[in-house]
Amino acid sequence: MNIHAKRIKDLQYLLKRAKLDGLVLGRKLETYFLTGYNQDNVFMLVTRTGAWAFMPKMLLADFRDKVDFADASAPDSLLEAVAAKAKELKLKKVVFEPETASYVMGNFWKKKGFGEQRGLTAVLRAVKEGEEIELLRKSCRIAARAFGIVKPRIRTGRTELSVYRELEDVMQGMGASGVSFNLIVGFGPHSALPHHETSERTLKNNEAVLLDYGCVYKGYCSDITRTYFHGRPDEEFKKVYAIVAASQKAGLAAVKPGARTRAVDAACRDHIAAAGYGQYFIHGTGHGVGLEIHEAPTLNTKSDETLRPGMAVTVEPGIYLHGRFGVRIEDSVLVTRTGSEILT
Repeated sequence: MNIHAKRIKDLQYLLKRAKLDGLVLGRKLETYFLTGYNQDNVFMLVTRTGAWAFMPKMLLADFRDKVDFADASAPDSLLEAVAAKAKELKLKKVVFEPETASYVMGNFWKKKGFGEQRGLTAVLRAVKEGEEIELLRKSCRIAARAFGIVKPRIRTGRTELSVYRELEDVMQGMGASGVSFNLIVGFGPHSALPHHETSERTLKNNEAVLLDYGCVYKGYCSDITRTYFHGRPDEEFKKVYAIVAASQKAGLAAVKPGARTRAVDAACRDHIAAAGYGQYFIHGTGHGVGLEIHEAPTLNTKSDETLRPGMAVTVEPGIYLHGRFGVRIEDSVLVTRTGSEILT
């Protein structure tokens, strides 16, 4: 069975299990995931037994050539056509995902009597299968190789932005279509800002360098962070780096099928806390990665999801000493049947 047709079947199973009659979708990411057709302005209605797609006339022939498992049409009013089809089918409980719908679209669905249901497609996207895994591997390999190419070229006097641009160029040269988020390049005290906005600051002798970056390869994102010291590190940097490295190692070891997501977070957090730096670990340990750079599942103190084979997550503990330096080490990791595979 075509992988996209299978995903629709899987979604229909979720609808039955949730006692829902239908789900309406309008964001390109979800319609692409379900059909393999990567264009805007495609809307879908998926019921327990069927799937309908609605789009502008200029897309119809192309869609029909590529997708033979969903009924396609090109009505004058796309949203009204979705609602009319639900009415025609006499569906009683139709929902939309508020996290994927715009404010305007959500209000439209509500006026048509549709309810809200979070996470239906996110559950499917959380577990990668088939070609998805190879695309993730390729995206992560590109990102990992880029560090080895770019790091030797980062010298005193270079700006953060120039390194950002070079990372982007190098990854695109290896086949990436672009970056997976606004890359973070932080020199010196900027490395202590987890969401630093890359700037024109120049690199000085004897200071930390933090690179948090990733790329998109055929739709799939990678995420990686590397920290090192430009020059001769002092004892505190070496101590903090060793703590973070050991914390990440503990987190990576905790990634396995059946593990609770907060247990992975605890494996990292407890090690940093025991070393006396708990107050300086100021974010969650990780997140899912795939078609989006942040997706299910989450790994933090409050999350309580179960890792399953095929899930891809980041493990990225850090210690941030404001005004001085920060250390974060991050890898993208695939949950396997027997444990995990580090992708970066």
